[in-house]
Amino acid sequence: MSITILIVLTLLGWGPWESTGPEGGDINALVQSSTNASELWAISGSNPTQVVHSTDEGLSWEVLSSFTSGTPYDLIITADGNLIAVGSSRTWHSTDGGQSWSSHSHGNVYFYDAVAHPTNAGELFCAGYKYDGSWKMAFLHSTNNGATFTYTYMPITATYSYGRCITVAESDPSIILVGGYGYTSTDATYEAAVFRSTNGGATFTNITPPSATSEYYFYGVSINPTNPDLMLSGSMYSMYRSTNGGNSWTNVGSQYYNYRMAYSQSDNDLIFAGGSNRGYRSTNGGTSWSSMTSGLSGNDIQWIVPSWNNVSNVYTTSSDGFFRSTNGGNLWASSNSGLAVGKVLAMAESQGYLFMNMEDIGVYKAPTSGSMNWEEVSTPLSCGDFCDICADGAGTLLALEGSG
Repeated sequence: MSITILIVLTLLGWGPWESTGPEGGDINALVQSSTNASELWAISGSNPTQVVHSTDEGLSWEVLSSFTSGTPYDLIITADGNLIAVGSSRTWHSTDGGQSWSSHSHGNVYFYDAVAHPTNAGELFCAGYKYDGSWKMAFLHSTNNGATFTYTYMPITATYSYGRCITVAESDPSIILVGGYGYTSTDATYEAAVFRSTNGGATFTNITPPSATSEYYFYGVSINPTNPDLMLSGSMYSMYRSTNGGNSWTNVGSQYYNYRMAYSQSDNDLIFAGGSNRGYRSTNGGTSWSSMTSGLSGNDIQWIVPSWNNVSNVYTTSSDGFFRSTNGGNLWASSNSGLAVGKVLAMAESQGYLFMNMEDIGVYKAPTSGSMNWEEVSTPLSCGDFCDICADGAGTLLALEGSG
């Protein structure tokens, strides 16, 4: 016999919940205001998605709002200042600086990367994939802040194909690059691919570097802000550079992942790219690259945002939170004051302290009386987070470590 007991407690007179820390957490996307260089927005990698905001170049943060109903993969600012988040079968739109959001559902579509038209209000382009009997790599175009989209499939013959990155030439918005990959099930092979449009996305041509087709994915594409003949494309293993609009490519770096390359607006020879657990930087227009690791921690460094008005200031995020550099990426420092978006995996109370494992951040403790001031606890973690913590009456803590 099975007995289910449901207890409902109504807590009258209690105020709303607020985060007490620890500060940090997985940041899923980062953007800088196009009119106020001190203003930044970011979204968390959790659900509900937390929207955080800074008005002092990331020195301090506030949790501004949240939204639900899907997983966002990117956040952009349109030419008229609206915030658009795109993700799994849904887009989110804010007209008041991220304080409130409306959403639109798009069935059987994944929006993986987005870019705003440089001048047209409400217009954006996305790379993703749409289901049409099978998953197909697609270019998606909206002129109404993501409420509706038209789409163009990429000319790739793989069984399944997926769009992962996109860019538009600021000096000539008719030029668009879309990158991704295909998978052919008959022989279990992957095909990295980059496509170019010279007519605003109406048609696309395959311009994949010949040596890159077997390099699994393209995670990043970028075009010089003032010279559209200068292009970059990053596969899982290599960085490629073109000086003739993608007609031919040169391998300029053996580095992993190459997420979302970004040119500095203040110095177009200064370019940044993200990696799995590091960043990459070029100071000569993408001809050569070096790793950036000093001061960085965490994984999934996918967004590196150079400030558009100060060549020394650069911003990035990881599973550990937000990082800023004031010397062009030579040295980084975490800056998570007020940024409390971490995901709690395990929690236990013992001997007047609350112990909590935050995903990818670590284990922290705070006294249960008075102010909850968190401090990190040294642990024997080796291959994952604690998925459970429990305590006995004598003050002994037991923890179960996850795998991977």
